[in-house]
Amino acid sequence: MPKRTLNEVHTAVEAGPPHAPAPVTARCGASRSGARRRHSARPQAAQWREELQAGILERQDWGAREPDHDAENETGFYGPDNPEGWRVYEGDLRAIYRTVVVHHSVLYETDDPGTMRAIQQQHMELRGWADIAYHFGVGQSAQVFAGRPLNVRGTHVEGFNTGSVGVVFLGDFSLNVPAPAQIEAGRRLIDWLALRLELTHLAGHSDFNSGTDCPGQYLQEVLGALAESAGLALGTGGYVPDQV
Repeated sequence: MPKRTLNEVHTAVEAGPPHAPAPVTARCGASRSGARRRHSARPQAAQWREELQAGILERQDWGAREPDHDAENETGFYGPDNPEGWRVYEGDLRAIYRTVVVHHSVLYETDDPGTMRAIQQQHMELRGWADIAYHFGVGQSAQVFAGRPLNVRGTHVEGFNTGSVGVVFLGDFSLNVPAPAQIEAGRRLIDWLALRLELTHLAGHSDFNSGTDCPGQYLQEVLGALAESAGLALGTGGYVPDQV
């Protein structure tokens, strides 16, 4: 089945996603305030190209449904009169994203693609959202899955979605220890996101929303190592109230 390499996804990020209102412009190293962000702890570009070879399975290849823009809790498109609508980010994604938020799915079907479909069904039919909440899924097979388009706001961390990338590890990590291969696939994905979107922080879902134990104690235990690998600070300090 067709896959994109992470390098190909990066090319799409810099070129601008299809149908986006504005292309992503090259402003590497610049934050909203114009200050330079430091990347010394992050993988160098040449090393990154060598390390990140895993493909991303596209939505159509895991059987994703099309977004429903009549969804009860994410109806229509974002605007001043509809702040909860489907929001396509405009401009440079590196000026919008700050934090990668890690989740676990809790539910798990017989395989990774079936689990992605089940998550999407739950989010659309039970939660009333237009699509799956997360931008990426990391399977127990170590396959990475494309979720909600990266240029669209997620619905994965209540009150803090704008500027937060949602990454879900498939499985229940309150009960089970994630396999090393799954953690490694997630590490490589997060390293890539940190470098290409110039992120500053990594957090677990429960760091933002105290009413949940997501991403589960056994995944929570490795968040520090994931943050260190990507050169990110651990916690919620990177969140900037909605200004974009």
